[in-house]
Amino acid sequence: MAVENRLSSEELAALAPGDTVTIEVTSGTGRPKLRAGVVGRIAGSRIFVKVQSRHGGTYTEEYRLPDGVRVGGLARAELVNPHVVQPLDDEAQRRTRQFDAAYRQWARNRADSENLRRLQEAIGACLQT
Repeated sequence: MAVENRLSSEELAALAPGDTVTIEVTSGTGRPKLRAGVVGRIAGSRIFVKVQSRHGGTYTEEYRLPDGVRVGGLARAELVNPHVVQPLDDEAQRRTRQFDAAYRQWARNRADSENLRRLQEAIGACLQT
């Protein structure tokens, strides 16, 4: 969870039933995932958000009003600002995949200087942007 994409307390307080919200889910492994939800109701210090499951069913998740963090659940989830979250473009994804592949190749045989050179080139390509 990144601080720069969290909804502020003012933004959370301004939510009303029917508003669309973006939810960032972090399970601790892999990259965070973004989902959409709709504010169902606000009761006291809780926001209830309707979320659609992968199978088409609708269920309700409960979030704390002061900070937008989900109450309960196996993975951490938080209401975020979708305009701050920037998905990687195709070129950035390609460079990242090249970097990952070069690192895995080098990690298999760390004594191979050619693999190290490829890794350094991949790192340089990622840092140029």
